[in-house]
Amino acid sequence: MDALLIGRFHAVTKAQDAWLQSLRNAAVEKIICVVTSANHAGTRRNPLEVATRLGLLRPALERTGKPFELVEVDDVPTDWVDHVVKEVGKQTGRAPTAAGTSIYGANRDVDQLFSSAGFTVVSQAVKGLTPHELVQKIAAGASWEDEVSSETRALYGQAKVRTTLQHIFSQTLVNDDGELGHQRDFLSYGTQMDASLQQKLDDLLKWVKPGMIVDKGCGTGKLLVELSKVFPASSFVGVDLSREFLRMSDENTYAAQDVALQFGNIIEQNVPAGSATTVVFSSVTHEIYSYSDYSLAALDKALANAAVELKPGGHVLIRDGVSPGQMLWRMKLRSPAVRETFERFAKEFKHGAGSKHERVAEDEVRLSAHLANEFICKKDYLKNWHIEVHEEYGAHTLAGYAAALEKAGLEAVSVTGYVNPWIAEHRYAGSVTLIDDASGREVPWPDTNAIIVGRKPA
Repeated sequence: MDALLIGRFHAVTKAQDAWLQSLRNAAVEKIICVVTSANHAGTRRNPLEVATRLGLLRPALERTGKPFELVEVDDVPTDWVDHVVKEVGKQTGRAPTAAGTSIYGANRDVDQLFSSAGFTVVSQAVKGLTPHELVQKIAAGASWEDEVSSETRALYGQAKVRTTLQHIFSQTLVNDDGELGHQRDFLSYGTQMDASLQQKLDDLLKWVKPGMIVDKGCGTGKLLVELSKVFPASSFVGVDLSREFLRMSDENTYAAQDVALQFGNIIEQNVPAGSATTVVFSSVTHEIYSYSDYSLAALDKALANAAVELKPGGHVLIRDGVSPGQMLWRMKLRSPAVRETFERFAKEFKHGAGSKHERVAEDEVRLSAHLANEFICKKDYLKNWHIEVHEEYGAHTLAGYAAALEKAGLEAVSVTGYVNPWIAEHRYAGSVTLIDDASGREVPWPDTNAIIVGRKPA
């Protein structure tokens, strides 16, 4: 009977080491140790690259006195048991069977999957910290040395490894998988973003400085492709925090050999200092703000790092939503459907913080211009409502963006806003009417887009 051990194995604790040694006396002919998430590293969930994890495991497995093999398995979204079985067979020459293999695990989900596939599961309760809890403890600077195997102590005792961990665990905007902290319908969202591609190009092209052009939050990569056509002598870097978007970008930019893609947090520095001529933030500054607990400090950091990345004279380009400010407006809700959507918005906006307003009539509310704008901007995004309702599109007013550029050490070249006529006609007109509370006069539609251009002083 073979023993199939499955886990991510970012550490070997003393308790795990002792448990492994208990296999000396078990009716086990061979140990097959499956290291999962082999294609992931540099995230809170998977901080270590697979080669380092294998190095931690070998000595512990050797101490069992049993023959063993190590198998690396990438994460896949579906048919996980079948995927593991096939990878073990491919890498060892013998695929595990329910009749000849017992699963030794401490993960309930994994145990359940293999049990449902007919395997015998030998559940083992391992005392003490889990490897993930241990890694968190190390990153936090707490005492940990007495809780691990000698190999793990040697690895995490290295200052550079601890520094890397602290960097990974300090990052905002991301979840444990290093992804954006939400579940998005990528196909519809990507389609939505690409629908405005020509408008983005019209807004940004005249401000792009050729050389190295960095698109932060590159999404599907189609903006990079179009920019590469206009600036054939330039090089391009696309950075995104979604592996699914990077997969799409890889497909879309395949023919554009001057495009490099990078998995990364766009708040941080992503390219060498002084290497970029243009850094683009297209429809992502509000996401930096929204997914960092509505922190303008996170947005300031993103702009400061972009300034570091730029050559003197280089441009930061921002195209995003913008807040009209905090003056009081009245908003008439001109259909039952719009009134119903506003009630949802008023309760759910910003994870339940809601929208402060006063009911003037059944179909009219008094609220800040900022909140009115947040509602009309997102009221039609019903497919991804569970995401959009928590994003705050107007992270800054135009004046706020100008001040943020100055804070980052950048000169404001152009700070302008405009109303997209298609949005005004198809999403705003007939749905709401906006009235200045002080004068009682109807106000024009607030800017749907802002184009912000900052230059690094020469």
